[in-house]
This record gives sequence, structure tokens and C-alpha cells, in this order.
Amino acid sequence: MGAIFLNTGIAMYCLLILAIVALLAVAPSPVLAQTATQPGTTPPPAAENSMLPYVVALGAVAGVIVFNVAALGLEALPGGVAYAGGATVPAEMSVAMSRVYAATSAVIGGLLADYIYTTK
Repeated sequence: MGAIFLNTGIAMYCLLILAIVALLAVAPSPVLAQTATQPGTTPPPAAENSMLPYVVALGAVAGVIVFNVAALGLEALPGGVAYAGGATVPAEMSVAMSRVYAATSAVIGGLLADYIYTTK
């Protein structure tokens, strides 16, 4: 009975092709486009020492750590009791640590890019 959903036949392919052609033929809506600045107005100046990149970076890493603790408990924290003494660590905790490492490296890359962009 599940095979009836997989066998869509040529009609589904024709429908998809018609939908793609219709989307390509229609002009994009100007309502969704970004508005240009009006003549005679200037954008507000950017703040000099903005802490926003650092707050976002700390929030990203903290969010990953909070998710790990909520999903696996306090043992999922870096350097937790489960890692002491060379104990065997469950695969879920290895994945939790990988998430922390991945988020931290992404944050470091983002901060480096922000530094390079703002020092030009």
C-alpha cells in the first residue's frame, strides 16, 4: 500500500516542470525586495566598539552547551565526570562534545571574519 505514494508516474514530473517554468516566467515581486535609501537621508552611524559579535558568539556556544545538558545531563559538559579516569564514554556524549567543538570553531571563524572586516 505504501508503494502507491512512490509511483507518481509522468504526471508528477509534468507538474514539477510546469511549476518551475511558471516560477521562472513570473517577474519577482518588488514588495519583497530591499528598499533603497531615500535621497537626502543618511543611514545611522555604526557603533564603534559594538559588543554584538561577542554576545552572539557567546550565545551560540552557550546554546549548544545548554542543549547538550538538557539532552544528556550534566555528564555531557566538557571535562565532566564521565570523562575522568579514562572511562568509556557513550557515543551520545562524543557527539555532544563534537557539537561544542564545531560551534566553538564556527564562532572563532566568525569573530576572525568580523575582525578582518571591521579593520579595513
